[in-house]
Amino acid sequence: MKIRRFGKPLALFAFAMVLALAGCNQNAEDEGESGVGSGSSATRLVANVWTDGKISKEGQIKKYTVDVTKGARYFIWLNDSEEGDRTKTANAGLKISHEDGTVIRDSYVSWLYTKPLTFSASSTGTVTITVAAYAWGWEKGTGTYAIKYTSRPEYDTLTKESWNDDSIIAKGQTNKYTFYADEKTRYFIYLNDTDAGSGITTKTANVGLKISHSDGTVICSSYDDASNIYMKPYTFIASSSDTITITAAAYDWRWEEGIGTYAVKYTSRPEYITLSKGAWYEDDIITKGQTNKYHIPVIAGTEYNIYLDDIDAGSGITSKTANVGLKIFYNGGSVICNNYNDASSIYTKPYTFIAPSSGTVTITAAAYDWRWEEGIGTYAIKYTVSDSEYDSGQVVYPEQWYLNE
Repeated sequence: MKIRRFGKPLALFAFAMVLALAGCNQNAEDEGESGVGSGSSATRLVANVWTDGKISKEGQIKKYTVDVTKGARYFIWLNDSEEGDRTKTANAGLKISHEDGTVIRDSYVSWLYTKPLTFSASSTGTVTITVAAYAWGWEKGTGTYAIKYTSRPEYDTLTKESWNDDSIIAKGQTNKYTFYADEKTRYFIYLNDTDAGSGITTKTANVGLKISHSDGTVICSSYDDASNIYMKPYTFIASSSDTITITAAAYDWRWEEGIGTYAVKYTSRPEYITLSKGAWYEDDIITKGQTNKYHIPVIAGTEYNIYLDDIDAGSGITSKTANVGLKIFYNGGSVICNNYNDASSIYTKPYTFIAPSSGTVTITAAAYDWRWEEGIGTYAIKYTVSDSEYDSGQVVYPEQWYLNE
């Protein structure tokens, strides 16, 4: 019986088939549960959905992609053997980069189940996440894991007078808020947090704020300067009509290192309140650095009297808590009173002046505590005209501002 010999072409074909089959088996092993090998393919993640993965041999990595929007904040979570729900077997870590090559994290980072890795996208496009397992070195381990991402917009818009409850869940996270401000209007920013809060709801973060105009004009450049602002809010007068940006960070040994829950709120009051002749206007100063401004219309040659009901010299009928003084200017900048001390204690003996011409007088009220513009508290202000017997004693409350403007 003769043994049939295969020709060289057929032998080469058989050898190629063996290699092809071996390659298919190898890729199948590499793909594991995620369907991703150590090659160029990647799995697209779905927001807030855990995706299971498996590293089946030493040297294997898995890749995932996330579509990102410039400025938005993203959080990457890992469920693995080191920190998770105890169903995974790999000690996993990840690297992250933008598609343009911009590196977000260039070394493997792990322990991301309770405190995710966070970043703000530097450009709109795709971010690639590379996952590897550890065993005496990265890309040497094997096992199962799961990965997830969540996100939040770059800015949240605040609503006046409404508390915005929020949280910082990862080291390095900052949260941003915006609201539209009117030029020369006074604004107040409040925080309810673990350091100075209401105590009604339990907050767990120690938070501070940075504040700026959209044109880059800085209002508050240090988190320290806008913290502890529940009872005494941070206040400023808008230098222009545009959008205000607030950046919140949490403290733990240093700023932008802490986590926890908090709430933020803003309120405002107009630059000027127009007083009604003969009517007491009830008002207050609620925070350090605040001054309140009033307008009164005047007629040339007429004598005007300014009264204060405060803790230093008041009626005693209503309990006032601020020690208040006034500065008084005629429109155009002419000075009537340039010293708070000269127009304080003026309940029974009012501050009196004669209008140099017809127009508007501006009164600025400040409270004293060791120095002027440092105090807080309640008071009332009134003006009368010397040739008028009208003095109704009527009290105007803050909610009636719009009636006087």
